[in-house]
Amino acid sequence: MIDIGSTNAAVSADLLSAPGGFVWWYADLVAPGGDGAVLIWSYGLPFLPGYADAARRGAPQLPFRRPSLNLAVYRRGAPVFYLLQEYPAESPPACPLTDEQRIGRSTFWRTADGGRCTLGAALDCALPGTRARLTGTLHVRGTARLPDPSRDSAAPHLWTPLTGPAAGTLRLELDGRPFAQVQGRAYHDRNTGRVPLQELGIDRWMWGRVPLDRRELVYYLTWPKGGDRPIHFGVEIGADGRMTRTELEVELGRERRTFGGLSRPERIVLRAAGRAWMEVVHTRVVDAGPFYLRMLSEARTASGESAEGWSELCRPDRVDLAPHRPFVRMRVHRVDGPNSIWLPLFTGPRPGRVGRLVRHMLAGGRSA
Repeated sequence: MIDIGSTNAAVSADLLSAPGGFVWWYADLVAPGGDGAVLIWSYGLPFLPGYADAARRGAPQLPFRRPSLNLAVYRRGAPVFYLLQEYPAESPPACPLTDEQRIGRSTFWRTADGGRCTLGAALDCALPGTRARLTGTLHVRGTARLPDPSRDSAAPHLWTPLTGPAAGTLRLELDGRPFAQVQGRAYHDRNTGRVPLQELGIDRWMWGRVPLDRRELVYYLTWPKGGDRPIHFGVEIGADGRMTRTELEVELGRERRTFGGLSRPERIVLRAAGRAWMEVVHTRVVDAGPFYLRMLSEARTASGESAEGWSELCRPDRVDLAPHRPFVRMRVHRVDGPNSIWLPLFTGPRPGRVGRLVRHMLAGGRSA
């Protein structure tokens, strides 16, 4: 179902043509007090409208035909900017995928040398309801997770952490004027799959990362369908880049249901071999949908260390269902259209949403 990928394994050529498959790169920043950002660039992102549905109907699409970019920015635990942008399909990118990508007019690159990892992004995106463009840069530098050939795996889904402790800065401009700057602890990973997400046998999937003083702790929890044994593990990546995996036992706190119908635990207690490993309290839901949640969390380890981090919850069986699809389309900007008439209410900076909506309607819902 899932395994940890090795950092020395490139994304292979056939993955981008695997029907219903996916590859996405993830980077985030988090700072004390709830400031932060999440950036995802991808081919075949399972959350795009119509992608999972096509696979369910027996006509899965190819990942390289669905490139996209997702950026969310948070201030004091509240969202201030959101963009999920899908681009026209072009010819397949060079494979195996290198550490430099171009999606739309944005570029992404990564280097790892001498135990240090550098990640960069140059963003250039249209915004619906305005002629202004979002531009900006992301710079991350820190510990590279060391290669581990023993981790090479043929599992249908590979999660590959790429950094240990790291720091980063995101700077954004709207129409050439500064809009937001976020500095904080940074993290970077990659997910790849050769089969559709909803066919991996996962009923519920939870993930979270916690930036500690000289190490990164990440938990990965999956509950399979059909009552099979859950797969719960945590990883620690130290300042030297070495990763250790720990099998975990999980105790979930009281469940709360969101407006979109998902159930989430208020807290998680994680143990290793019966001993405390970490306790996570989900303090605020910052992104909620019918199949996915992103949460700001506070975590405390057995040694008393504490930090704020990000947590996520996903129900793959609820991704891209027909009753939800019109609402998901309201949050996805297709640069070549067509788009929902309500798109500017959910995309771009929170200030000025109504004005952008009016301009978008007057333009007949066409992209900027």
